[in-house]
Amino acid sequence: MTDHVVNEDAAHPSARQWGRTARFITAVLLLIALCAFLYAIRPLLGPLIISALIAYILYPLVTYLQRRVPRFSYQTAVRLVYIPLIILLVIVPTLLTPWLVDQTQALADELGNVWVQVQIYLEQPIIILGQPIPQQQWADLLSEVGGYWTPVPENALHLLETTSTSVVWIIVVLVSGYYLLLDWRKLRDWLIQLAPKNEQSDLQRLLHEINDLWYSYLRGTLFLMFMMAVFFIIIGLVIGLPGAVGLGLLTGLLSIVPEIGPAIAAIVSGLVALFEGSTYLPISNLLFALIVVGIYVVVMQVKSFWIRPLVMGRFMHMNTGVVFVAIVGAAILFGILEALIVLPVMATVGQIGHFIRARLIGAPPWEYK
Repeated sequence: MTDHVVNEDAAHPSARQWGRTARFITAVLLLIALCAFLYAIRPLLGPLIISALIAYILYPLVTYLQRRVPRFSYQTAVRLVYIPLIILLVIVPTLLTPWLVDQTQALADELGNVWVQVQIYLEQPIIILGQPIPQQQWADLLSEVGGYWTPVPENALHLLETTSTSVVWIIVVLVSGYYLLLDWRKLRDWLIQLAPKNEQSDLQRLLHEINDLWYSYLRGTLFLMFMMAVFFIIIGLVIGLPGAVGLGLLTGLLSIVPEIGPAIAAIVSGLVALFEGSTYLPISNLLFALIVVGIYVVVMQVKSFWIRPLVMGRFMHMNTGVVFVAIVGAAILFGILEALIVLPVMATVGQIGHFIRARLIGAPPWEYK
């Protein structure tokens, strides 16, 4: 009888279950190991998050293409969507880089000329409130300030190293995004299958709710980008900014990135205004550039403090004040990437928290729907 029991247990090892204490200890150890692993790879988390966002945004386009052309496999649809994106990301910077280099060099030459004029002016006797300022103090000040304009080999090497590192990270993001998009369905199904069978339907519902949250955020972001593009196209045409349509579209595209994107758009538009001037306003190029940059600064501040919280609050059904504090707080405490995704992450945590609370108190998680 004993041998029979032993053989039966050996034949069916899956019938044995760990006790509650063993399962609890194992779960805690796995959680600690996961946190340690995430801490160890923390430099990779930013690029992986960006890769996941790229895959998440492109996934509906892939499924749409597959539905419209049934003969395409999912892998074929991924390649038809992702490869043109890569080509576009390579071609656009390649076409714009020579122009940006020329404009930057011209700007540097202009600043050099301005600096020479400032030096000549400051070499003249300076009298403030009837007291002459010793020329030696001005010479020391000019020497100190001029040192910031003098390139040194260490700075050049640092810039080269930083640029090379950025290129490597861009490649990592693009390649990771491709593989994540390729295996997106498998990852989703694998995540659902980790749960017990009686919980899988609720987990599917939870993922569906989270998916709706993220797409609401994406719709709000696209609407905000459209608003900024249309506004700056109209303003550019009104004041006679050369390339107003292209610059407006660039501004709308870059407005997705808090603070940095609008700053880049303002710099590019300011350079165009400085070197090209207005097509019909009878003012100097410098004054026109100051007007353009001033418009960007004012409008982007209004967007950050009022328009963005209002739009995202409406699309995501969140309090406008909470949206504002979350975006500004994430940008100050963590960085631009965190500010970009803080709203959908907060909404996702709230949805998961509601689900866990319902499970803890034994209430239906979707009764509010």
